[in-house]
Amino acid sequence: MKKPLAKILTFILIITLIFLFTSQQNTNNNVNGFFADAGSFEILSSYQGKGNVLKVDGAKTNWFVARYSLSQYKGKLITIEITADVSREGAAGDIHWQVNNAPSYPTLANINNAASDVWHTVKGRLVITPTDNDPYIYLTTYANNSRNTVYYIANPNVTITEGDGLNPDFSLTPLKSVYANDFLIGNIIDGTYMAGKYFDLLKHHFNIVTSTTTFPIQLAPLSKGGNYQFTYADNMLDLMGRNNIPVHGHVLVWHEVTPDWMFEGTREEVIQNMNNYIAAVLGHFKGRINSWDVVNEAIKKENISNAEARGDWRNCLTPRVNYWAENHWYNKLGADYIELAFRAARAADPNITLYYNDDGLENPNKAEVVRKMIQDINDRYKRETRGTRNLIEGVGSQAHIYDLNLNINNVRTSLEKLISLGIEISISELDISAAGFNRGYGKDSVMSERDETAQAVLYARLMNLYRENSAHIKRITFWGIDDGTSWLSAGNPALFNRNLNAKQAFHALSNPDSFLRQYSGRTRR
Repeated sequence: MKKPLAKILTFILIITLIFLFTSQQNTNNNVNGFFADAGSFEILSSYQGKGNVLKVDGAKTNWFVARYSLSQYKGKLITIEITADVSREGAAGDIHWQVNNAPSYPTLANINNAASDVWHTVKGRLVITPTDNDPYIYLTTYANNSRNTVYYIANPNVTITEGDGLNPDFSLTPLKSVYANDFLIGNIIDGTYMAGKYFDLLKHHFNIVTSTTTFPIQLAPLSKGGNYQFTYADNMLDLMGRNNIPVHGHVLVWHEVTPDWMFEGTREEVIQNMNNYIAAVLGHFKGRINSWDVVNEAIKKENISNAEARGDWRNCLTPRVNYWAENHWYNKLGADYIELAFRAARAADPNITLYYNDDGLENPNKAEVVRKMIQDINDRYKRETRGTRNLIEGVGSQAHIYDLNLNINNVRTSLEKLISLGIEISISELDISAAGFNRGYGKDSVMSERDETAQAVLYARLMNLYRENSAHIKRITFWGIDDGTSWLSAGNPALFNRNLNAKQAFHALSNPDSFLRQYSGRTRR
């Protein structure tokens, strides 16, 4: 009897040890619910002053650095809030949290071009209804088009509440009606804005959208010769078509968000890469997108002087855009890349309006450089074709404003320079940040009364200036609906707060003259 009993006790002991080992493993395969692919991670008890850290080797993952399951919320309308401390090894790059809500994969939180080897606290908020079979939040390497990065994630915390907490007032007069006799009033369209109250508010106030789903990194093959990725953009266009909202395309050629393979090879091979990409994209969207930003932000020289503005515009292109990025188009092709891109676009679809788009055009010196560039290219093209049609037919002034005390007279001078070109003008990406250039979603806060009023006063002054020149302006496009989802959320730059309540900025635009009579002179000084 002793032998069978011993065997039974041994068996029980083995099962118990297996259970304890498995339980121990299960408790150590995630950090606060965040897990990674097997073989790609380890959990550190401490790292650079943080405890309980998930370390993930991006090279051993399939674009998903870390995930957090939303399976229990599938089909439910929820508000997700996230905070996490994240560090990247090696080079600077994006820290980008998304939700795999196909086909949109909306951004939950991000920091663009985050410095390496330091902790960044990332915060975000997103209203969404998870629809995927296995929905989850994920930190991705896709935004950088590179997986050769090691990530450290500490103190990740997710709070989920059912419902959206959004309270838009649809009794407010639509902005598109206020400016019906002046110009189109636009906004952007992305995954967040394609459903629910966001989309309802967009339809209520805006009558044109700029697509942020048509960047090269979103459409181009991941490697040369691969398949184009049109599904998400097609879904967006179908939605806009059903609602009779025209779409402006953004963007074909830009030094950012472009797969590396497009810059590889000889000069002739890079030109062919560009031409093939433009032909494929414009061919696919032919008849559905009637105007495009062909080249974006080519003139990146900082603090252009009067002498430089009087000189050759080509001297104001730079090989390095900033401390983290280079203009590979310029490095491979020189200043010619701008005209090459426009010629490729004209050949691919002669029926669309081709735009050059740039920031900082509130500075008259930069506006002069852009004016000279467009004039030079258009004059050469018309001489060659012996026609009257311009190659560059529109110019977009982004109007990302970081100074609540902006000099309106400078804006007026710059606008006059662009008007002299005799082409279509759009204010293409308007927002006014009260916290300067501070990129990232979900960093918004309650504005002080002084800042909110100063912001609204500036919006009103700008809109009056644009209205004075409405004969030359096609559209005013705002870059984001609300503060929480803005790319500059820390500066609360939008017309609506994160709950979609109208801010003073909205009311200032509803009646600029009345608002300025009441608040003129209110600045942040």
